[in-house]
Amino acid sequence: SNTERATLVTGGLLYDNWAKMVGAKPEGNHPLYPADAKKSGSSTWRCKECHGWDYIGAEGRYSKGSHYTGTPGVLGAKTLSEAQLVGALSGDIPSHSFSEFLSREELQALAVFIRQGQLDWKGDVDLTDGAGNISAGKESYENLCADCHGADGNELDFKKKDGTQGVGWLANDNPQETLHKIRWGHPGSDMPSAVVDGKLDAAATIDLLRYCLTLP
Repeated sequence: SNTERATLVTGGLLYDNWAKMVGAKPEGNHPLYPADAKKSGSSTWRCKECHGWDYIGAEGRYSKGSHYTGTPGVLGAKTLSEAQLVGALSGDIPSHSFSEFLSREELQALAVFIRQGQLDWKGDVDLTDGAGNISAGKESYENLCADCHGADGNELDFKKKDGTQGVGWLANDNPQETLHKIRWGHPGSDMPSAVVDGKLDAAATIDLLRYCLTLP
């Protein structure tokens, strides 16, 4: 249903940056954020900061570097029930409770995303040369993305330093983040979900990412 699809998109956006979505300003570091890790403040409260854009936490992109926390991912949690996931987000694990900031509906949206919105980066996503359908991805880009991002992907500058850093730059720098935003949109913006608004299946969103990797 339209309601279910909207809930899934909301969950994906909340996973990205729930504080921006709801206008909250949590103080200090998240209670479970490791004291010896390198981030601080509101960024430590983002789901993606510990569990990763690839949803496998310390087993994936965040296995090292400035985002390393040693935290497991949430890919395996998609087998849990919605009630179990909402419980884990709202008090069953007191230090992991977001109920102070998020409504019951928002917690349920996060649970729906965890159950239905994740892709297995180690099993489903192949970005090697020759993988995917770049021409199909180009068509999707022209239909869904080019009006805002430009034909070359550089109409919007994400970082505003060291030259233009647009779609091609982000896709090559962080394909995991790029695919998440392709699939669910960007918090606080008009960027649509390619899954819901563009009606692309998982393979088609990967094709779109493959095309983005070819942009300058």
